[in-house]
Amino acid sequence: MLRALIPACSTQILAQKSLIQPCQSTIVRNLTKFSLRKAKRKSVKAVIKRFLRLDWGIWIRTRAGRNKRIWRKSPAQKYRARQHVFCNATQSNLLDKMAGSYYRKPKHFVDDLYRPYHSRESFSKTARKPKEWDL
Repeated sequence: MLRALIPACSTQILAQKSLIQPCQSTIVRNLTKFSLRKAKRKSVKAVIKRFLRLDWGIWIRTRAGRNKRIWRKSPAQKYRARQHVFCNATQSNLLDKMAGSYYRKPKHFVDDLYRPYHSRESFSKTARKPKEWDL
């Protein structure tokens, strides 16, 4: 019934438009495997700017959209927006590959805000202090 109302030329136009797919933006993470001068792998600068690697191997990041529309957020949302988030093991493995060996080594800064988070004493594999025995 509706096909009779639509002229034949417009159905051809509709068919042509359906063949054209919308441009989908893909995330590009350019990792230079070999630099031209020293033939070394280069770090991805976006990873260095956005993430921080703790000494025990996990990467942390801030929440997305933490500075957007703050006037509209409730106090609880503002508090959560200021928190940092752990990356999972797969993401940390990928970020390790994207960052150079310099960024993977532990750094020691004066008055480091993240000092309490660089050690993971609750997990036996990464604990540095000996566990106290209660006898």
